Amino acid sequence: MKFLIILCFIVLLAPSELRAQQPDATPQPVAKEASRAQAALPPAALMLSPAVCGKSSFKFLLGQQSLGSETFEIECRNGGYAASGHTEMKLPGLVIDINTTIEMDKEATPSRFTLKGMLGANSLDQTVTVTNDKATIVDKGVTSEAAYVKSPSFIVPNVTYLYQFVGARYDTARGGAQKLTVFPNYEVTMQRTARDEVLAEGATVAAAVKPTAFDRYSLEMASVPNLIIWADRQGRLAAFAVPAQNFIAIREEYASFAAPLMAALASNMKAGMPDYSAPPDAPYTASEVTIELKGYKLAGTLLLPKSGAGPFPAVVTSTGSGQETRDENMPLPGLENYRPFRQMAERLASSGIAVLRVDDRGVGSSTGLDTLDNATTFDFADDVRAQVAYLRTRREIDPARIAVIGHSEGGVIAPLVAAADPRLAAIVLLAGTAQRGDVVLLYQLDLLYASDPKMTEEERAKKRAENRASLRAIAEKGDVTKYQPIIQILNRDWTRAFLAYEPLPTIRKVRQPILILQGALDHQVTAEQAAMLAKAARDAGNKDVTVRVFPNLNHLFLPARSGEEGEYATLSTNAVPDEVLNVLTDWLQQKLKAGAKAGAGRTSRGGAGKRR
Repeated sequence: MKFLIILCFIVLLAPSELRAQQPDATPQPVAKEASRAQAALPPAALMLSPAVCGKSSFKFLLGQQSLGSETFEIECRNGGYAASGHTEMKLPGLVIDINTTIEMDKEATPSRFTLKGMLGANSLDQTVTVTNDKATIVDKGVTSEAAYVKSPSFIVPNVTYLYQFVGARYDTARGGAQKLTVFPNYEVTMQRTARDEVLAEGATVAAAVKPTAFDRYSLEMASVPNLIIWADRQGRLAAFAVPAQNFIAIREEYASFAAPLMAALASNMKAGMPDYSAPPDAPYTASEVTIELKGYKLAGTLLLPKSGAGPFPAVVTSTGSGQETRDENMPLPGLENYRPFRQMAERLASSGIAVLRVDDRGVGSSTGLDTLDNATTFDFADDVRAQVAYLRTRREIDPARIAVIGHSEGGVIAPLVAAADPRLAAIVLLAGTAQRGDVVLLYQLDLLYASDPKMTEEERAKKRAENRASLRAIAEKGDVTKYQPIIQILNRDWTRAFLAYEPLPTIRKVRQPILILQGALDHQVTAEQAAMLAKAARDAGNKDVTVRVFPNLNHLFLPARSGEEGEYATLSTNAVPDEVLNVLTDWLQQKLKAGAKAGAGRTSRGGAGKRR
């Protein structure tokens, strides 16, 4: 299971997790490249001055889809600042409705902070009061203390206006990469990287129309992907973006600049916005496609071989659980370069097989976020069917030679599509489940505590019982407010459908060739499930079932030591090994009767590689 809307990573100020970390008070050295870039930039306004005071609001956008808004007010008060905000955001399966306040001195050092409201069904009520080097935290009436190091602000993810006070400590005159400390005493790195001069969306270029300038800064934190903030010429926070997720919070008076700012970012920062084009020397072409469905659209990339006689065989990819973009990348620490579907697509397209991969509905360039509250695996299977149907309309594609590759939940979807579509030529299951959904999800929840050395066996047993009770509550639409936040996020139609679904009756209906690939170290979908799927298909009469279990690979099909999710951040590579790509390519070339010679395109560009 993975949920990739990182936007909802609410970080509460849990007293048990607070620890002091003395910040480096000495000026940070500026790299030569950063120094040269800074020298080329015109002066920027400080992000802390009376100019920041006033009322405004931010609009939250995922692509072109609205997620909610935030109203806020910053007051200049008694030589210092006081601010308050109301944040409302609606994500699939999760509604955020919180109020925050903060009081600061003239240097933006906080003295009091409050957080109240709801995260889904979970109530929030925290107050932090700072006196000298001590912070007193009152969490739902329970008081504790923590060491406090002078810091610029509090960061509560999804609360945008607070980033004004993070930027307040950035020295624009010095520039370069600067280390800043944020309560509860952890570091962020902030750097001014550009001045973007853009026209409002829809504006025409004319002598009387001048671009508006915004100063762009990058923010890096250990636990989240690269973040971007823009400040206007007065130093006011104009926008906040998570480029990897195509998310932007835009100030109301600058609403028409959302798309131009993201476009400026994309043109200057390839790592921030994905590039799905083919390199000039690639043996395939890459074109952007849009598939219209009822009420939303799926956007993706179609790779077509340059050589060989068409029409070509083709593959559709289906991602794992949680909404993911077409490369099936995961913007998590240690997995920044993980692009499994891009690797597979480029290898297959180099071997004579066309590949269509799309952004899941509601993310990337696809729309349909408003459908996700009620969408289930069966609805996502319809999205895959729509992609297969689209390929059958393309003259470059042979409609009788189309296969589906599914990873994790996609490995559940592929058999659903094949069982109902006898024209489909083959399916590939990468870590697809064989067990009923409630068994799989309970195992994954129990795994969170299985290796915790601080817990006694009695405590683990209590947690396991709680997990069982919480899943029953979800299945029966009962009260889940007393359970951990992850249960409240899971309390949705998708989970209820997943808990009740049994994959084996479906795989028994599949008559097409099946390739089952599995990592032996998979801790999310256990390795024995590959054999269970194969046996069920063979017992039902399917004579063409191939299974390969790779000894040292995890759920992501990456080389691992233990396979546990906790080591994802320390893996030696983000690249799916050649042995997996070779098995996949050779099998599909054979089953789809691809015209390219077996073994062609053994070298994959991929976009993945050694971690730095």
